[in-house]
Amino acid sequence: MRPEILLIPAAGVLAFTGLKLRKQRQYRQLLARQRDFVIRYGAALSLPDYLPSALPNFRQRLAVVPEPLPKSAFDRLRTAALRREQTERSYFPAHKQGGTIAYEDLHRIAPEIVAFYQSDYLHRLCSAVIGEPVLPTPINDQSSCSLLLYNRPRDHIGWHYDYNFYNGRHFTVLLPLVNRHFQEDRLSSAQLVVRQDDREVTIPTPPNTLIVFEGARVFHKVTRLAENELRIMLSMTFCTRPQTSLLKGALRRFKDIAYFGVRALWT
Repeated sequence: MRPEILLIPAAGVLAFTGLKLRKQRQYRQLLARQRDFVIRYGAALSLPDYLPSALPNFRQRLAVVPEPLPKSAFDRLRTAALRREQTERSYFPAHKQGGTIAYEDLHRIAPEIVAFYQSDYLHRLCSAVIGEPVLPTPINDQSSCSLLLYNRPRDHIGWHYDYNFYNGRHFTVLLPLVNRHFQEDRLSSAQLVVRQDDREVTIPTPPNTLIVFEGARVFHKVTRLAENELRIMLSMTFCTRPQTSLLKGALRRFKDIAYFGVRALWT
């Protein structure tokens, strides 16, 4: 084999390693900024010191908390979401179509949302609903905290489970920030549907509703968006043990390519 042929994979490994090291430095910087966000923007959100007096049960691995946030805090999060820039679009025929803004990008364009995800109030609320302590998933997981944008007709996602890439139990937490029809006084056509006891159940998703579910155990989908509609969901993940293995970490990165492009490979 000619020596120059051997140089090709070696160059690829060096390039990947360089990108990976650069990304690790970026995440260390983001963590430092994140601590500042929690103090600065967390104070501005003025989240409650107490939890809602009545919390739903989690017996079917899903719970809905109506109006978990004061209006002022919710309005700040919605305004931050509407400040969005270009989204990363994904399209899989017959399964998924929609836009996403990744966790690391939210540090730049919507620090209020990052502060909310890292807030003590949200952690206590999710832990109380689930029935055991949960923690945020790591900063290099682009799905830890992201915006899901349904802003084009037929945006949707088909039936699926949320794969668990961590050692502990893994939960998806949704907060609808915008969900409306522009010309009619109603919610958008996009609905969260789950399968419970061999039947389909529609979960209400008006703005300022917290939906907590164990995505690896709850089969779910979102129906298609119609014309003149907009649906923006804040999607967050929590875990009882947010550690992972090398194999699970690699699988997560390959999964994230579908949502965030090839940059997910070196997260």
